Amino acid sequence: MPSNEPARGAPTVTIGAVGDLYIGKPLRGETDPGFAAAVRALRECDVRFANLEVQLLSHPTVAAAQAPGAWAGAPAALAGDVAWLGVNVASTANNHAGDYGVDGLRQTEATLRDLGIPHAGTGADLEQALRPAVVDTPGGRVAVLAVSSSHLDHARAGRSRDDTPGRPGVAPLRFGTRYRVDAEAYAALERILERLPAGHHREHPLTRAYDDERGPALSLLGARFVRGKDFGVESWAAPDDAADIEAAVRAARRDADWVLLSMHTHEYDARPDMPPDFAVEMARRAIDAGADAVIGHGAHGVRGVELHRGRPIFHGIGAFVFQPYLFPTQPADFFDAYAMRDRPLADVYQARRDNAGFYRRRSAWEALFIRLTCGRDGPPAFTLQPLTLWAEGEGPDGLPRLARNGQGLKLLEKVRDLSRELGTDLRLDAAQHLLHGHGAAVPAQPRRL
Repeated sequence: MPSNEPARGAPTVTIGAVGDLYIGKPLRGETDPGFAAAVRALRECDVRFANLEVQLLSHPTVAAAQAPGAWAGAPAALAGDVAWLGVNVASTANNHAGDYGVDGLRQTEATLRDLGIPHAGTGADLEQALRPAVVDTPGGRVAVLAVSSSHLDHARAGRSRDDTPGRPGVAPLRFGTRYRVDAEAYAALERILERLPAGHHREHPLTRAYDDERGPALSLLGARFVRGKDFGVESWAAPDDAADIEAAVRAARRDADWVLLSMHTHEYDARPDMPPDFAVEMARRAIDAGADAVIGHGAHGVRGVELHRGRPIFHGIGAFVFQPYLFPTQPADFFDAYAMRDRPLADVYQARRDNAGFYRRRSAWEALFIRLTCGRDGPPAFTLQPLTLWAEGEGPDGLPRLARNGQGLKLLEKVRDLSRELGTDLRLDAAQHLLHGHGAAVPAQPRRL
């Protein structure tokens, strides 16, 4: 097996990557040794990436009418904890970027700028949202781009035109989905549509129907169905968004020594522990366009690793900090959603815990720490370390700890097996609690001069 170390004397950059920062309270006072070890592992790298999945608010602002679950808003002072973790480049492209509208997004971006943490994935319009964040190190320049398939439509960045300003928001990765059913089920759907005007008597927003681009299908309550011999799901990246992302990667490739693409993806097709087809498609196209690695996050839990042209695609690394019940305030809509309008916020959070299946599912509190070693002579080598956000004997508290026990080995074995299903073999070092990987020497896009 190839060595995981670069040739002696060759310039290298180490990149530490963790998943979602869903922070609800200060972190600097935490004393757990496993948490300290996880933070130390991140700080040891030259480039330290995370997905910031909370809006950092320096002053009160109006909440959006909709949010994916809770509204993720926290005091801007918590940005100091992001910096304390060691993060020096962040993605802001995720499903919570629009929770507090344009003003909340601008406050968050300004807070990061004040701390000197470059971000990617959101901006004043689509062009800005697709621009990379750049980190210069003694070993070379790293460019990070970020997109999200998981977002509400009001948060999607829009193009500018000569006569119309663009819309602030998230760099999107939209996708089409079709559900395949057998002839009997298809006939039943046709009968339903004949008897009920399901959805047709409602006002619908004007959007491009990416689901129609692969031929006709029945539409029922927002889902598209096609007739087949069996049951299944297929998805694909929206052509316009995929082309925009490819172009952004190619542009970044010209100015950087290494390029990463961050993808926030909650969705799946048939299995939640496997990436959806559209995410696989987009990640491979990004590698073809010049990315050295793709960092996937968003799903509550871990997914496997795939190599494409020798470059790693991490389809799901979980959350690094996940504290969904610690945000200090929520808008009235949150209380109304649980029919608890006049109850304290703590009561509503408890009701949400009781109703959220993932709260009691240990796999939702598993994550990975990625360390990439990037040299000039080939694809990056990488290791994965297991993280748990579950305090032994207490339950989930959302703090990451390096899992140096049997639970950690089980997690690495799971990731190894999921990666094998994606055609990738990783080497398990049980003594060190590591998974090792190294890309094959496949020609890539030329690097900057």
